[in-house]
Amino acid sequence: ALSSGTAQSILGTLGSKPKTASEIAERVDTSIQNVHYHLIQLETNGLVESVDTWYSAKGREMTVYGLAAEELVIEFG
Repeated sequence: ALSSGTAQSILGTLGSKPKTASEIAERVDTSIQNVHYHLIQLETNGLVESVDTWYSAKGREMTVYGLAAEELVIEFG
């Protein structure tokens, strides 16, 4: 899940505060579809989680994602 530069950027973006997929996509300069793909991978591996639900001005439900742990330490072998 962390071999992708996009996944790493998503984790870095979520380090400051939770965000919606569209906010993440804007910050890491990629499509929302690409962000959704990586969020699923990161969530499956226990690195991110859904922390809230917000509603857009049009009333659409948006999942808010955050880091699954306060601290994340990654050690490369």
